[in-house]
Order: sequence, then structure tokens, then C-alpha cells
Amino acid sequence: MLGFRNRVSKAISISDIDAIAKDLRKIQSEFGFKPKDDLIKANHSNYKKTVLAFSDSVVVNVSLQSEATKIIGTFDTIILELYGMAIAQSNCVSSGLFLRGGVDCGFWYRRGFTLISKSFIGAYRAEQLANVPIIALTNDLYQFLSKHPDRKIYSKDIEPVDQLLRLYKDGNVSFWYLDYLTIFANQGNMAALTVWFTHHARTVEKAYQQSTKEEFESESEREKVMRKYAWLASYHNEIAQKFTTSSECQCDLK
Repeated sequence: MLGFRNRVSKAISISDIDAIAKDLRKIQSEFGFKPKDDLIKANHSNYKKTVLAFSDSVVVNVSLQSEATKIIGTFDTIILELYGMAIAQSNCVSSGLFLRGGVDCGFWYRRGFTLISKSFIGAYRAEQLANVPIIALTNDLYQFLSKHPDRKIYSKDIEPVDQLLRLYKDGNVSFWYLDYLTIFANQGNMAALTVWFTHHARTVEKAYQQSTKEEFESESEREKVMRKYAWLASYHNEIAQKFTTSSECQCDLK
């Protein structure tokens, strides 16, 4: 969660801690930690899905050897999970909670509190590479999806790899990430999209303005956070103009 360390370091009251805890519970809920809904519980069982949570981290594992995978295959299993992550991210951002994360494919061993996982290490490295609030894929996972034979089943206009992922490039750093704005926008009608893009724009603007006033460990730390919101505003404007011409939907950080 962007800003988590700074919020914790400045917490001086129970109400401050309660506010942080409320935001963490929101994130955990969106990503399916300890669901109460029976349908979601059944879905987790069918996909052998595990969701762990600690501090501001949420770890999600979906088995590629589940009852669901026997029916729909590994490609659609991963695509559906990526889609769900993007929707969860959209809902969190709508509440002013900006996230950074990583996704990988690899072995997963867990017994009680013991976790040994190649995919967890890969996802962590992908997250560290991402210097903006997005959910990044490792190159191994991208190549797995890109070359998967089941990808050919889809027509070009609905092909999920192109629909879900977007390339980030900055100098020598590049990776694919979940294009949560496009994913969320593609499921709504035009009237609802205008409202949502307007809300998203104001949310980014508010977070940026707050970062100019908050206390940070150093000025360079402040500038780093401000650059993240500036990138997010640019990303927002590029996607928003594809869906609406309303000037209210544009993000202006001035």
C-alpha cells in the first residue's frame, strides 16, 4: 500500500492505528482474505486458492492443479485470477488505496506457518522492480501466457493477454502490468464510466496534493512519491480519453 510506512511512522493515537487497520481490512477483503460469502468460499475451494495476509501484504496463490483447472485449463485459470486482481485493485484505488504488487508462476509449498515458494520470490522481485503503483508480472509469467496454446482460442478483439496487460517502459526498466483502468472501464456503461473516471481523477489529485504537504523522512522521499502519482495521472489521462471526452475525467495535478 503506497504510503503505508509513512502513515505508520506518524501514527500517534489509537484512532490513527484504527484508520490504518480499516484500510488494510479493505484491501484484504477485496483480494479475498477470509471470505464470508459461501459462493466465494466455494470458488476458493474449486481453484485451490489460498489468500494470506500480514501487515500491508496480501499473498494470493491459485493452484494450476485444481478441479477448476481440469475443466478450463491453466491459461483461463491464470487470466481469471489476473482479472480479479485488477478489479480488486480498482476498488481499492476508488477508496484512495494505491497498491503495488507482483505476480509470478512457480512452485508453492505451505505447511502451517512455513511457506517456501518460487512464485512468491518472483512476485516479490517483480514488485520491487515496479516503481509505480501497479501490479507487475514477471517476464516468465508473461512469456508463459503469451505463448500458451489456449491463447489462440480467442479472437483478436477479445484476446485476454492484450486486453489485460500493458507495457511499462522507463529507460532500461520494462515490464508488463495489469491495465486495471482499461479492465474496469470495459465492464461499465458510458454514464457510469464518466462518474468513475472523474472520481479516479479526483482521487489521484487529492493523493498528490497530500504528498506535497505531508512530512517525509527526506525531501527525496517526497519527490519519489510525487513522481508515482504523476505517472498515475498520466496513465489515467491516456486511458480515460479512450472512453470519454468529458474534461471532468482528466487528471490535473497543478
